[in-house]
Amino acid sequence: MRRLRAAPLKQRLRQLGQKTAWSLNLDVNAFEFADKVRITMKYPHSFPLWRTNGELLPGGAPSRLVLSSVGTKWNDVVVEQHHFPSSELADVMFKQHVIAINVGHSITWEFKKEGRLQRVFKAIGAISFFPTRQPFCAWLKGERSVFANVLFLVLDPVFVRRVAEGLELDADRIELIEQQRSTDPTLHHIAMALRAGVQSGAALDRMYGEGLSTALAAHLLREYGAAVLKPRRQYGGLPRAKLMRAVEYIQDQLAADLTVSGIAQAVGMSPFYFSRLFKESTGQSPHQYVVEARVRRAKELLTTGKFTISEAAHHVGFVDQSHLTRHFKRVFGLPPKRLLESQKARDCARRF
Repeated sequence: MRRLRAAPLKQRLRQLGQKTAWSLNLDVNAFEFADKVRITMKYPHSFPLWRTNGELLPGGAPSRLVLSSVGTKWNDVVVEQHHFPSSELADVMFKQHVIAINVGHSITWEFKKEGRLQRVFKAIGAISFFPTRQPFCAWLKGERSVFANVLFLVLDPVFVRRVAEGLELDADRIELIEQQRSTDPTLHHIAMALRAGVQSGAALDRMYGEGLSTALAAHLLREYGAAVLKPRRQYGGLPRAKLMRAVEYIQDQLAADLTVSGIAQAVGMSPFYFSRLFKESTGQSPHQYVVEARVRRAKELLTTGKFTISEAAHHVGFVDQSHLTRHFKRVFGLPPKRLLESQKARDCARRF
């Protein structure tokens, strides 16, 4: 039997009427990408749904994966964007801390909270926060032929505990609370930076994800907890001896896979406070400082005439030539290839 293509099938369903389409429990618009995704309407393996009895929910919730950080160098956060049709999730939970941000059309969610059904209108930018092992029931009520476009940020509870301990908080007394918010500018800013990192290739940079995931965990601890948390505050930047030690460590390890936690450990501090005080001292985050230090070292290597761009990138810890080129142009205003061409032109002029 000849297989029906997406467009004719969509037209046929419309002819059969809305009742038939909904009886199939499918949104008519799903057939616009049916040929591309086929049976990929599966929940992300990176943060599956579980039943409240601890069993894995077979099949999960239907979705189409649009973007994912899985497989990158980011260890502390998972960033994924999905398209969802109308669906129902009853008595389920996550085993990680999950943030869901509506990045598409306005949608309506129905939540069952303390035995009462609540309807929540989600405009673009609206946030749902699901703490680990907190059961919930939810129904996505989307317009027919419109899919929910959701960006997920997923944090491991163990990582959040480490951040809490770095903030000198009593991790055993921390309780994060399920919340529905119409907006959260700080969280939204971090989320968009993480998504941009996956889109641009910055997900290959471990420090980029490490810094943002730490900021995200600290924000959750402060704004989504059961109590107001007041961590110790420090001002004035790093002591000079610690700053010099950090700079020396960075310069010595430029070619290595540097991390904020590694640098902080070298100076005997928690990653969170080190990052804050380092920026107060230098005007740059550790990630920004490391990237610029690598670019300047690469320029030194290239001006010797002994290294290709690819070799210089490898020697200073960039992932590849394009990674170096992007940051080189940002720091110096021109790509490294142009620098080499100018160098060759000057060398030729000297000979004559």
